[in-house]
Amino acid sequence: MNASQQHLLDAYRAAQRGEAAPVAPGVETVRTVREIRQWRRFQAVVTDPADRLRARVGRRVRGVVARVVKRRALLGASPSPRPTHPAPPTTTVVSASASASASASASAPAPAPTSRRIAPAPATAPGRPTAGRPPMPS
Repeated sequence: MNASQQHLLDAYRAAQRGEAAPVAPGVETVRTVREIRQWRRFQAVVTDPADRLRARVGRRVRGVVARVVKRRALLGASPSPRPTHPAPPTTTVVSASASASASASASAPAPAPTSRRIAPAPATAPGRPTAGRPPMPS
């Protein structure tokens, strides 16, 4: 039996007995919602700003962040949460004409410029040996 059916049954009984009919379902619900809304507005006015939920959550978050930063500082880690990555290796272009022009005389024509690419050095962590790696081709 739902609320409407119960209300009809109660209204029928009240009419048989000569009593006042009960309040229809939903009428008090609206009034209750209005009272709750009014109570919350009242609480927002009289509550100290430091005791409100947003302030309490903010204090918690700041406390947790402060503890994490302090713990990282004690462990010697960087305070930034993002890891630092080394710069990507770049290739160096050495021109053969630059070294040839220094040795050639001023009266001789300069040869056509040629370039040769040199591979970047292998990325190793500082202090780690490079044993076991094949030698770089020259």
